[in-house]
Amino acid sequence: MALRDSVLMIRNYENIRQILRNIYIYGCFTRDDFIEMGISGRKYDNEQRRISAYLPDKFIQKRRVDKKVLLYCSYSMEDSAENYLADTYKNKSFTALDIMSYFFVQQLLNDNIEMTAAEILEDMPNYNEASIFTKDNLRVKLDELVDKGYIVSRKEGRKVLYRLTQDLWADFTDEELKDISLYLEFLKNVSPIEMPYYFLEQKLHLYMKYERKMNLDDGGVFAFKHNHFFNSLDNDVLLEILRAIKNSNVLRIGIDNQVEIEVLPVKVIHDSTYGRQYLYCYDAISDRQRVVRIDKIDSARCDRFLKSKEHKLIEGMDKFADECWCTSGVEEELKEIVVEFRFNEDKEAFILRRIDKEGHGGKLIKKEDGNYEYRLKLRDPNEMIPWIRSFGERAKVLSSGDRHTEEIIAQDWKKAVRNYESL
Repeated sequence: MALRDSVLMIRNYENIRQILRNIYIYGCFTRDDFIEMGISGRKYDNEQRRISAYLPDKFIQKRRVDKKVLLYCSYSMEDSAENYLADTYKNKSFTALDIMSYFFVQQLLNDNIEMTAAEILEDMPNYNEASIFTKDNLRVKLDELVDKGYIVSRKEGRKVLYRLTQDLWADFTDEELKDISLYLEFLKNVSPIEMPYYFLEQKLHLYMKYERKMNLDDGGVFAFKHNHFFNSLDNDVLLEILRAIKNSNVLRIGIDNQVEIEVLPVKVIHDSTYGRQYLYCYDAISDRQRVVRIDKIDSARCDRFLKSKEHKLIEGMDKFADECWCTSGVEEELKEIVVEFRFNEDKEAFILRRIDKEGHGGKLIKKEDGNYEYRLKLRDPNEMIPWIRSFGERAKVLSSGDRHTEEIIAQDWKKAVRNYESL
């Protein structure tokens, strides 16, 4: 079977993104559920096999509910801090020429200091009789290897000579390589675009093991409380968004397989608690501000540069993230919420630390020992409800303007009492 015909090749990452996300985050959907989402049964079966082929054994589990099978991920951060979803990014469809050029060209250049394309083409059959290169397709593959940094080229008269790239790590000691490895392990867990650090760390480990003969400790050093691995599924989309913001480009995005729309990107907002990522932008078609969940964006590509009028428009929108708890209230006016905190300061000093760390810069006023008043102006106070609830009986909303946050929380507690008879 030709490599290009393998059913396990990932030709388009969008094909597996939605299925993999739902399995990893929710783990409660059956094959029939995915069909209702618009994914055909045949496509689901094929993509599910591809996903399972690239993830570790027992990472994706199955459980039967009645007559239906649910797929879910079995994962514990206490056992490992490794992001297994990253492995699916490293695999894509490739051809026999890709494999041959990657291995055979580097083998030839390892035995020879420099070679021309004609010399490489002539010697290639010595490594594999089934070599199917021509002068034209070999030159294309050589250009790709140069572009990716595996080999370098130089001109000598009318000839183009190729040689292996110099050893990037040659001047580093073993201890320095270990330090770099630790640095990459940290970056791959905290950077918004983490995939490059995963790839570089893996390549460095291979180099340390096979070139330096170093023994690598498999145990991880870092552990993270809020490390949302599922965001790596959207790295390619997020990268294009960040490019558009940096280069002042208009962005064209596709949402839920709909027709592309044109937006002016302003800012990426990351919810550190729940892990959601959002694009705050101006929708040029509907002529309004908009917040779009990045995991709902199927495609993103940079378009033309912003006009001066568009620059001024998004400059006036830049303070949005500072005026909301997360992303709600795009077109709302600022409202002040007042929350009373009552707690034992001697035994529960962590409450003050939490408010200081998580309170978005709100003003905290001490009324008396164990009694504090917290004030914050924002667009939608109701977005704070989960955070306020997390303090239990210690927090009470005194006022929230016309949003009536205190009434919503009170009604929620009453419903909880009815459902559970007591709290």
